[in-house]
Amino acid sequence: MVRMLAVALATLICMGGTSQLARAADDDRIQQLEQQMLQMQQELTALKEERQQEQEEATRRTSLLAEEVENLRTSLTVPDFEPLTMEDSVYGLGPAASKIYGVERGLSIGGYGEAFYRKDVSDKTRSDRDFTDNLRFVLYTGYKFTDRIILNAELEFEHAGTGAGGSVSVEFAYIDFLMWEWANFRAGMLLAPLGIVNELHEPVFFYGVERPEVERRIIPSTWRENGIGIFGQLLPGLEYRIYGMNALEGASSNTAACTPDENGNCLTKPSFKLKEHFRSTRQKGGNAMAEDIALAARLDYTPMLNLTFGGSVYTGKTSHDSQYYECVDGECGPVNVPGARLTIWELHGMYSWQGLDLRALFAMSHLEDSDELNRIGGGGKIAKEMYGFYTEAAYDIMPWLLGDTQQQLSPFFRFSLIDQHADMAGDWEEQDRYEHNIWTTGISYKPHPNVVLKVDYRNFDTEDNNHEREDEVNFGIGFVF
Repeated sequence: MVRMLAVALATLICMGGTSQLARAADDDRIQQLEQQMLQMQQELTALKEERQQEQEEATRRTSLLAEEVENLRTSLTVPDFEPLTMEDSVYGLGPAASKIYGVERGLSIGGYGEAFYRKDVSDKTRSDRDFTDNLRFVLYTGYKFTDRIILNAELEFEHAGTGAGGSVSVEFAYIDFLMWEWANFRAGMLLAPLGIVNELHEPVFFYGVERPEVERRIIPSTWRENGIGIFGQLLPGLEYRIYGMNALEGASSNTAACTPDENGNCLTKPSFKLKEHFRSTRQKGGNAMAEDIALAARLDYTPMLNLTFGGSVYTGKTSHDSQYYECVDGECGPVNVPGARLTIWELHGMYSWQGLDLRALFAMSHLEDSDELNRIGGGGKIAKEMYGFYTEAAYDIMPWLLGDTQQQLSPFFRFSLIDQHADMAGDWEEQDRYEHNIWTTGISYKPHPNVVLKVDYRNFDTEDNNHEREDEVNFGIGFVF
């Protein structure tokens, strides 16, 4: 009995020890599992934090990309705008026309516009009636393919459309190939590099509602032709441009047969475009005759800021092998129009200092064969030589009125002298109706540097009083962007 109790007690003791050992083993396993779970939770938390950071970075990048796209869209449709000044002019072009040269890449947009109302002081004829005109609206577009290949173009809407004398035309469109500072290449439709306003004709950068008459009658601005050329800066401040262009067209052919008189003589005159001025001879780049090629060259020197002086010349024949029909002593047939080489040259200067603006220009033309041209149909209007000059002064008085301001108020005065019959060849007489003194005075107000309101009074003093133009008052508005 005692022995049986001892065996039972020993068995219980062994069973208790085994249970304690098993419980200890379970505790160790539980602790390991808890550590693994803790490690997994830590890793999961780290993954969540990393994922959150990635999401935040992705969100930030998406936001930046969206902002960049919006900025790009805005820059293309509404470019950042700073007031344009004469310092933005590149190689004689207007500041707005020069915008493409200042962009880093891609597209540039600019333009200008002008409109006016004219009041004749005394209406003598129906042609002297008052009128208003939305003269022109212009868009500049440029594209910088690379830093060395640049497209620049101007599209112009004149007189508010294509009807009733209006037009839509390309004013210039060329590509520059920039190679060296002293020599670059240009090809396309080019502005003839003569005078001041032919290249620099944005309305906020010249005084008066109308452009100076010398640069309309002697230099037929705006004047553009197709051509190629080189340009560059030879020395600091010394710039040049040399173009080969299709020449002006003096006459178009008319070879219709005529009926000889009793002496066997007759003539079918060509259709003349050469007159007492050269405006009708411009071909404007559209299907332009190019039998005759002209040379145009310009040199400008700017020794100091706001002072520029220089000169330019154009020379080329004007006939383009056009013909007319003539019978002389019974011998009939087509005859070539004389070559009629036209040379136009000019000298100019511009100076600005503390609100004072001064300009001056002298221009002269020489036409060969003018005697023969008048004989075959010119009717005595075509001069051998013409000349004209103008001087202009303006002063900004707004600093006296408002102190430090961007606004400008500039009274100005311009005197012009033009003689379109300065010298006639052969027995043809000079006509006083083509000699004018023009006095222009007025004021320009700029509420913003690139917006201008203008008013001026023009007095025309013609040598022949029977052909004197009426005095006029002009009101104008212009802008550039």
